[in-house]
Amino acid sequence: MNAAARLTRRLLDSGSRRVAFVGLAKNAGKTTALVAVLEELARRGVPAGATSVGRDGEDFDALTGEPKPRFRLWPGQLAASAESTFSAGALAALPLERLPFDTRFGAVVVQRISEPGELEMIGPATASQTSQTAAALERHGARVVLLDGAFGRRAFASARVADGVVLAVGMSAGANLETVLFRARSAAELVALGPAPPGRPVRSFDGALTDESLRGMEATEGLVLVARDFASIFLTESARRALAEQGVSLAVARPSRLLAVTANPSAPGRPGLPARDFFGALGEALPGAALYDLEADLVREPEATSAP
Repeated sequence: MNAAARLTRRLLDSGSRRVAFVGLAKNAGKTTALVAVLEELARRGVPAGATSVGRDGEDFDALTGEPKPRFRLWPGQLAASAESTFSAGALAALPLERLPFDTRFGAVVVQRISEPGELEMIGPATASQTSQTAAALERHGARVVLLDGAFGRRAFASARVADGVVLAVGMSAGANLETVLFRARSAAELVALGPAPPGRPVRSFDGALTDESLRGMEATEGLVLVARDFASIFLTESARRALAEQGVSLAVARPSRLLAVTANPSAPGRPGLPARDFFGALGEALPGAALYDLEADLVREPEATSAP
């Protein structure tokens, strides 16, 4: 069983119905991972749907000019994208539903794929719209919905929308390996935040938790700052470090599940690292994570994730 098949099995074993693929940076490999899982789901006969938060799947990266992976879909699978992308795409599909919100490229519509083909995916813009889109895909038969987006717009991956998260980490996330590993640890720690431990003093934040939110706050050792979910936390690294030094910890009212991490040792415009070297370093940085390199076919799996 190759890495893509094992990642797919892990996602199915988790019991997650909505899985968010979150790229730590552009060109981190999230779309490549999502498309590989779509192919495996088709092979297993599992009804699946997909959408992207905003625009993804275009031929070339708008900033780097590098070729980008497109969404490849299989017969029976469902896609939610701007209506114009279906007429422009190299695939046949059956229209099912028009959703009540638009993109710059037209209304988001749900269509069922009739023949294998590729699509530039342009989906909903907000977490609320993404949740509605996922629900529409489920209404039309998707057992698993895959959501594609970036860490910078991570509300779509919160527990308000998704049941689980796949974090895509690539060398594109930093100028050097040390920076990439630091960002990967920071992101994984946010996604994995749990509820406040019982008996500890807490301070809850209804909106975004930012550096500004902390101004004037008396920080006492043992205090727990509770955000709605990991996507509501926008603290700088220096602020998080200062809180840790003061004995203040972070928690969330609605925890998420980090199901897996994918590794991509390449970066546009510069030499990457040998796949095994990057995979090993990322494994050391994230010792508890299930880790997959789908191109090099490398896998490290802790005990399987079980449904809650």
